[in-house]
Amino acid sequence: MELGRVGERTYVIEGPTNLGVYVDGNDAFLIDSGNDESAGRKILKLLEGQGWKLRMILNTHSNADHIGGNALLQKRTGCGVAATRNEAPLIEDPSLEPVLLWGAAAFRELRGKFLQAEPSRVSAILPGEGPVEGTPLEAIALPGHFLQMAGFRTPDNVVFLADSLFSEAILSKYGFVVCCDPAGQFETLDRLQALEAALFVPSHAKPARDIRSLVRLNREALENLLLRVKEACGKGASREDVLACLARSYGVNLSSMQYVLTHITVSGCIAFLADQGKIAPAFEDGRMLWHAVP
Repeated sequence: MELGRVGERTYVIEGPTNLGVYVDGNDAFLIDSGNDESAGRKILKLLEGQGWKLRMILNTHSNADHIGGNALLQKRTGCGVAATRNEAPLIEDPSLEPVLLWGAAAFRELRGKFLQAEPSRVSAILPGEGPVEGTPLEAIALPGHFLQMAGFRTPDNVVFLADSLFSEAILSKYGFVVCCDPAGQFETLDRLQALEAALFVPSHAKPARDIRSLVRLNREALENLLLRVKEACGKGASREDVLACLARSYGVNLSSMQYVLTHITVSGCIAFLADQGKIAPAFEDGRMLWHAVP
């Protein structure tokens, strides 16, 4: 891990999940904490090497690759943790995420560190929008990817975008990404198209001064996914049928973890299309089947 300076007092730690640091005097405010305890140790070493004191971790959302270092950092430094109201319970009790994704008590394969980080205590609830109390940062609502994701703007006008945008390489490899709420995702993409900043830092794409082309690619991927879900429904398909159809058409080799992540995305797409009146449910032989509406 290395600190990359991208503003007068704003830094990026690039990696599988890009992290942010804003420094006010000797106080450091960390945006997300990486995927596990090892990431937390490396972050702490970087901060202490600069003589900075970690005051708060601002979590964009509760997925394990964004909160995995929380527990170690909080234990070692006593720092606060801030998160939105809907994401906070899963940060304090990460065992809830496998339950949410599976829909019941999860089996062992889903209880690994990729989906279930170590718990940490949330000391502050982020506002939906605006200044984050006790910090120099501003919260930005970014619905769509998960329950109540937030981004952050630093006083250097650097905006951290969390998982609202994915890189062209990721979209090319997988075809689609996790999306809990397509309606919220379209709202976020509309906002990002017009958002201005000195630099944008997505969690899973390179920092960039202009994100409009990436916004377009992410929009096209979501629109294509919704089209395929509608086509899969056809004259009647269960949610499981739709998932299998997508796995075949996108060439996804499912594991237990990939299954639940794809499942929540399929569920979100079906709900979105149903609310638009493009598909409708019917019950046949004890199965809930979705039919395309002419």
